[in-house]
Amino acid sequence: MNVFLDAGRRILGLCLVVLVAFPVFLILDPDGSTTPLDVPMRRAGWEYWSHTWGASTAVWTLLVLGAAILAGVIAKGRVSRVLSRIGRAIARPPTWSVAAFMGLLGAALTAAVVLLVFDGRAIFNDANVQLVQARYFAGGKLSGPPLAMPEFWTIQFMVQTAAGWVSQYPPAHALWLAAGIKLGGPWIAVAATMGVLGVFSVLSFERLLPDRIAAARLGALLAVTSPMLLALAGTYMNHATVAAFAALALWLSLRAETGRAVWALAAGGAMGVMVATRPISGLLIGAAVTAGVWLTAPRQEPGLHRPWLLRRFAWWALGGLPFAVGFGWFNARFFGSPLTLGYTAAAGPSHGLGFHVDPWGRVYGFTQALGYTSTELISLGRELLGTVLPVAALIGLYLLVARRLERGERILTAWALLPVLASALYWHHDLIVGPRMLGEAVPAWSALLVLATIGLARAARRDWLSDAVAVLVLIAIGYGLAVGGWGRVVRLTGRVVPVPEVTEPGPSLVFVHESWQDRIGARLAARPMRLDSVRALINQFDPCRLEGALVGAQRPEEVVDRCQREIGSDRLGRLGLTDYLWRGDLPGLGGAGVLWTRDLGPEANARLIEAYPDRTPLLAMPDGEGRGDGLVVPYRMGVDALWGPTPP
Repeated sequence: MNVFLDAGRRILGLCLVVLVAFPVFLILDPDGSTTPLDVPMRRAGWEYWSHTWGASTAVWTLLVLGAAILAGVIAKGRVSRVLSRIGRAIARPPTWSVAAFMGLLGAALTAAVVLLVFDGRAIFNDANVQLVQARYFAGGKLSGPPLAMPEFWTIQFMVQTAAGWVSQYPPAHALWLAAGIKLGGPWIAVAATMGVLGVFSVLSFERLLPDRIAAARLGALLAVTSPMLLALAGTYMNHATVAAFAALALWLSLRAETGRAVWALAAGGAMGVMVATRPISGLLIGAAVTAGVWLTAPRQEPGLHRPWLLRRFAWWALGGLPFAVGFGWFNARFFGSPLTLGYTAAAGPSHGLGFHVDPWGRVYGFTQALGYTSTELISLGRELLGTVLPVAALIGLYLLVARRLERGERILTAWALLPVLASALYWHHDLIVGPRMLGEAVPAWSALLVLATIGLARAARRDWLSDAVAVLVLIAIGYGLAVGGWGRVVRLTGRVVPVPEVTEPGPSLVFVHESWQDRIGARLAARPMRLDSVRALINQFDPCRLEGALVGAQRPEEVVDRCQREIGSDRLGRLGLTDYLWRGDLPGLGGAGVLWTRDLGPEANARLIEAYPDRTPLLAMPDGEGRGDGLVVPYRMGVDALWGPTPP
């Protein structure tokens, strides 16, 4: 069995090296004739690969490499000895003091990113939708009400059901955000997330690697300072939540290994939170850091090991049961079945894993899986730490050449690589904050990088080479921590959407002017129509033809004036309702502030204005200067500026 496991990890290591060292992404279609996403993923792969291997950073790469080799030749092993002494100093402070420091560091950095860099705003539709859901949870409701006029509020990833208007995402992360909202703001929740991650990364890594305390602590430090994870947490994304509860589940599982079996009850609960946040990665990572711990534990005395395992698995299942029941009940209430996820209810069965046509109508096959995975693994170094270091290749090389892997290294490898497998089988890929589908595995990648660096340095047969490896990695990580990482976070500020100021006192109804395509999509979704069908129609047909179908026109010429008016209304630009919605009053929650809604033109808007007579109508329109800023003006002024006279 050990022979097969050893061969397996070497094969995995070779795959990582090949996917990062060679431009495998070039198998993607450069013209996008099969799948349009091939084009940006191929282009991004080339940019990351060139950056990583020095083609676009040639001078600096050569200088750093030369400096590392020169330092190794001059030092002749002294660098390694100094680093060993530093490692012993790092391992000296008591565990709980280091854990507390790491928790405070993670929380403080995240709060700074949320409040100072992103000004408390989200940059992903995913997060905006979960914040809407969190607002309903914080208001004591499971969802918004079934919308009487859904076309005014329907947004991507919110699902209109008979039981209410609800997010497609599993509820655990929104509940976590709701707790933050109740305490003063959702930023509190994500800061706490990274605080939990910092504390339990230290505690769990030290138990997992008892003879390598310094490496465990350095791995935790890289995790809480990772620009990729800070950006995900700082924009309210749920990947960081899974990562934090994975670290907690790992610590609880290790406590259950050496202590009472009841610790497994809490481990099952932590895994339940993970699954009810991101089901696939929650299941895979959760199994690795809980069941994986007990299945690889040293065997008990003969005849006692099986009962020992059974007790832990029994408590583990019992701990996860309330979350499974609650998650299933939530799904059944809103989506018709305990096993039907909101993703499927929103976009159909094509949202699932596997090779098929995705909800956008794009082909996702083996070629895409291989090419996209190559791009994401190459990008990991730059996004994980803000440096050119080929993290996945270094870890792959270590897996390939190491004589044996310790138990802790095997568990961390499973945590890191299982999401890569899941991502390869999943059609959705983007690189806005790096390979975010691997975000929940950042702690494992960070710890493995430290272990791989130490392992490769020790494996070098010559002192100068060992020192050169250590210096090279230290320079790269030092640059990332000091400069590169912060730059990777700050670059995302260009995606932050300013919220226009509403100066009108009292309750108001602010119509947000979106694009014609968005308005058509909202009207189609309100019929109701599933998201994949809406996307298919919008991608396949001209907007004017869809406009004609929506108003029941028999011939295209009947809607020529209407179409020209719709086009003309967009001449100053467009805004996005999703960016504003969660920040004001919401349908069904009441309030005396701003209720954001969609501008559908003066005739349609009149119905909503009539339904909210106690609110002052206003209009949020683009500023016309192309910056994406919104300007709130009196309703009649805005209508006249955008829509002109009402057609007969």
